[in-house]
Amino acid sequence: MHLCEWLLDILPKSCYLYYFSSLAVKLHLPSYSAGTHEIKEEIAPEVLELNPDEFTHTIQANLRLDRHDPYFDLKVKLETTAAAECDRCLSPCDVIISVESPLLFVIGQAPAGDIVDDDTFVYIKPGTTDLDLATDLRDFLILAYSGRHLCTEECLGLCVNCGANLNDGPCNCKVN
Repeated sequence: MHLCEWLLDILPKSCYLYYFSSLAVKLHLPSYSAGTHEIKEEIAPEVLELNPDEFTHTIQANLRLDRHDPYFDLKVKLETTAAAECDRCLSPCDVIISVESPLLFVIGQAPAGDIVDDDTFVYIKPGTTDLDLATDLRDFLILAYSGRHLCTEECLGLCVNCGANLNDGPCNCKVN
């Protein structure tokens, strides 16, 4: 018996989303009967191998699993606060991340000749007991983090001549 299987035997059945290493956030499929299940967990950023300089707070994961064999319809909502540098004035700032995304898992093989061109639709082998969600959760957070970061919407940025932070007041440059 593998360590993971042994741990599953001794863990309480309420422990649906579990971690076995810094690389795994798994959903144990046999723990869920047909129907809808709500799963709420806190995930440390290092479990998803996120940059510790950017992802400094715990991630709140709210998952809604709707199981109707052979379908596992998963609605994922992730919330956290990340650290960033303002794109205008280069001051440290917090970025509030709240992302929702669906995932659909189907037990079985894709029909021959059908092309499934959708990243949220995944076929899994019959007999699969665990779905590793770490990569999906990590990707959702990284995509939500990327983009423009501002300390405030009214940020004035830096002076193009002397580099002074204009949020601290006017600089001493002469305006042409």
